[in-house]
Amino acid sequence: MSEHGTFSIRVVDDNGYAVSGAKVSYQCGKMSGVGTGYTDSDGWAEFDIIHATLGGGAILVYRIWINGEEVSDSSFYPEDGDTFSFTLP
Repeated sequence: MSEHGTFSIRVVDDNGYAVSGAKVSYQCGKMSGVGTGYTDSDGWAEFDIIHATLGGGAILVYRIWINGEEVSDSSFYPEDGDTFSFTLP
C-alpha cells in the first residue's frame, strides 16, 4: 500500500458479475502520465494514490479507460479507500 493510500476500481459485466483480467487505466495530472492495472478475480483493480512533488496533495485523476475504452471523463482527487464501479463497455 502507498504511503498516501489507494483507490480501487471494480469492473462488472451487464449482469453485475465481476470481470477478471480487465485492463483498467487512468490519466492523472498533465505531467504524471497514465496508471494501468488489471482486475482480480473479484473484478477489482487497486491503484496507489500519487501525490504532487510540489505542493503535496493527491494528483487529479481525470480519465478512466477499461480495455482501451473511455468510461469516465469526470475528474476527481482520490482519497484513501475511494471505490468506483463501471460496467464493461
